[in-house]
Amino acid sequence: MSSSRLAQLAKFGIPILLLIWILSYMTSSREAYNTIVKTHFKSEKDKFVYEFLNSDVGGDFDGSGIAEACAQRTWTPGLILSCVPVDGGFGQVKNGHLNCIRFAMEMGAELVLPRIVQRDSKNIIITRPKNGKGPYVGEPLDYLFDYEHLNKTLQRTCPQMKVYRSMDDLWDVPQVSPPKKISLSAVEVHLTNGTVIEDMGKLKEQIKTYIEKAAPAETRRMPIRFDFEATNWAFPTAFDGPAFANNFGRLLRPRKDARLLAAVALYNLQKRYGVVGNPSRDIQNNKFAGIHLRTEADAAGKNGFPDYETQATNLLDFVRDAEARLVFVATGTTEKEKKLFANKAQEFNVTTVYKENLLEEEGLALLNEMTWDQRALVDYEIMLRAVNIAGPVESSFTWNLALERSLVPGASGEVSPVDGLFEHSDKYSTIIGRSARASALRATIWP
Repeated sequence: MSSSRLAQLAKFGIPILLLIWILSYMTSSREAYNTIVKTHFKSEKDKFVYEFLNSDVGGDFDGSGIAEACAQRTWTPGLILSCVPVDGGFGQVKNGHLNCIRFAMEMGAELVLPRIVQRDSKNIIITRPKNGKGPYVGEPLDYLFDYEHLNKTLQRTCPQMKVYRSMDDLWDVPQVSPPKKISLSAVEVHLTNGTVIEDMGKLKEQIKTYIEKAAPAETRRMPIRFDFEATNWAFPTAFDGPAFANNFGRLLRPRKDARLLAAVALYNLQKRYGVVGNPSRDIQNNKFAGIHLRTEADAAGKNGFPDYETQATNLLDFVRDAEARLVFVATGTTEKEKKLFANKAQEFNVTTVYKENLLEEEGLALLNEMTWDQRALVDYEIMLRAVNIAGPVESSFTWNLALERSLVPGASGEVSPVDGLFEHSDKYSTIIGRSARASALRATIWP
């Protein structure tokens, strides 16, 4: 992080981060904790941001399902799993990392936290091929996610799994490099819907059999490392039960500075338009809609994404039917397309806002220091709290939002395909379009 960015973050966030520090280390009762907030942080903005940062949409985290799953596994000291760095946007990377963690659990292995392939902010089709003079090894997990949250939560819910932050932690264990390769195809897993593991009940034995062939026990030297092929949409979330499925995805929370910017942007949205209720989870009282316009360079004409005109028409139809008058637009598209969309929305008496419109000078400077994928985290956190949202079926970003929001009490709707244009529709979220891979996404995304 550059010195200029550190100075901006200090000026912008120290009061709020100090509040977070106090709350993180307090061991007293909830009443005492609330007293400190009210006494020492009297600013309305501070309280709003605090509520935002310390609450989860969909309810409090429940780690009991994860703890039970870890307790039921057999763990092998010295058996280490690393994973090939995952590329793509937030939705793809998040689920890819969760696939890595879940595979380590099934394997009963220690885990080297997966890394992330960074995309070029000016042209996200391009990924960085080099890391200095050596091969590109990817960015650390905290490039997109809150490492401290993940580490503390895993220590509490799955203490059986030893976690290494990076391969640097194994610098003095030469026998773990190079690793042996492992993949779903190598362990002879049968797939359905193209990518989804068909029989989870067999996976543990299939992994065990493969490891024995790759490194027979009588000659195996421990520790030993296996490197797992990058995998996105493989594990059927229903297999582990709702207590696990509804909380496993929360291990990977967007990084703190992105959440802080989202909190401030949402506060400014409230002050400017009076459309936000409780900043924590009470989304039904919020009065703004959210839409995901996905027409960036990597999507244009690829991966089945519709063109700008088709997406804009579908999203404006949604806005009109939802009778929304204020719409937050999550997008990384061009200024030209933003202006086109805003002008068309005005014809329906709809005001559009973007994250850039909702931040003051210091916050905007911090946002501009972020990469394209990091800025998308701010969009995600704001969209989570809209009263209703819509986005294209091809987008894993939209699917993550919709499935996470489906945990909000009262969402009750069709999680399965519904008639007509929509692949998913409930009280709070709509996924527009139909896609052959929708069944795989619905079955494998941990909200």
